[in-house]
Amino acid sequence: MALLSFPQPGGLRVWESEKIRAEYNIQQGFCYSRVEECKDAFRFAALIDIKKLPDLINSCAALLTDESFFVLEYYPDKITNVDDDTPAEPTIFYSPYMETAEILEILAPYLSRLIHDGFVGFGLANSRQGAELFYSEEKAFTCFTANHIRAMNIFTQHGLRFKEQLLFPADFAHDHFSLISLNSRQLPHELQGFSRNELDYVNYCGDLVELFEMQCTTSGEEFYLSAKEQDYISDLLEQQPELNWSSDDEFIHLLLDWKEFVKECNQGFDGTLEDYESGLKVRDIIATVTDKSEETIRTKLLKFIDGADTIFKHQLVETARHIPESSAETRSDQIFWRWGVTRKQGATLRRDLIRSGWFATK
Repeated sequence: MALLSFPQPGGLRVWESEKIRAEYNIQQGFCYSRVEECKDAFRFAALIDIKKLPDLINSCAALLTDESFFVLEYYPDKITNVDDDTPAEPTIFYSPYMETAEILEILAPYLSRLIHDGFVGFGLANSRQGAELFYSEEKAFTCFTANHIRAMNIFTQHGLRFKEQLLFPADFAHDHFSLISLNSRQLPHELQGFSRNELDYVNYCGDLVELFEMQCTTSGEEFYLSAKEQDYISDLLEQQPELNWSSDDEFIHLLLDWKEFVKECNQGFDGTLEDYESGLKVRDIIATVTDKSEETIRTKLLKFIDGADTIFKHQLVETARHIPESSAETRSDQIFWRWGVTRKQGATLRRDLIRSGWFATK
């Protein structure tokens, strides 16, 4: 039977039948590759002795610069059946931007629980720098950065060697365990004195959400813009003074705002006509970028919002009319979002449309 020569988290257990396979060759190390559709950024993955992981996290945090935000993934509604054929998805929480050193200081008393629990993932990120560290519930440490030379130096300083292919325990059939499902002998030494309530991820993750004043996000889709791509987009937007765009703003937030606006419209838009037009203006700004961007960036951005665009198109009615009506005469599919209005109008939006003369007989 192949046995690991270094300790791993208690919350992930590879099946015994998997450990006897010849392919079960788990070794410490790191690998890296370019991020798909992003030529100037890299994804690193590392497997390390669990006792050394906190030091590696602290070292890699230097890639984020002085500010970052905390990311937490867990299940606020406790998972009771891990054998379900349709596993539940964790909820993702983001903190506001804070000093990176302050985040690490607050995390210190919780770090061992976060690392060992099989139902928790966490990390730090700085979207504007295009950098992120994450330790998933699959217990794999990943790092996204454009500074691959510095990242390689950090991993090497922690005794990790580069490997063309790196296997993780979670690459084999395995089970996840919460800390409260483990007996005291299965817990790491530093957690054996904790109470059951302190070990319950619903409790300590809830504490972290409050401590960091975190907000949950509805988008779990993977999307990455490097710092260079964000600079390129900011330069385009700053050439449009009427937009009042700041280089400190993050364009990814506009993409997410558009998706959220489409979701609200699809469920029934309860805001005013002014609120509705504000959502359309978000899509206008996105179009400004995609129309002027180089092909690779344009394709990447449109691919990310393609699903939202399709949903919005399908629930528009009266598509021969433009919002606002006075600003266009010839229908254009290039700005489909302004031709017609959402089918599911709340009372306030419908009232404002009536007052604006939208439903008047032509």
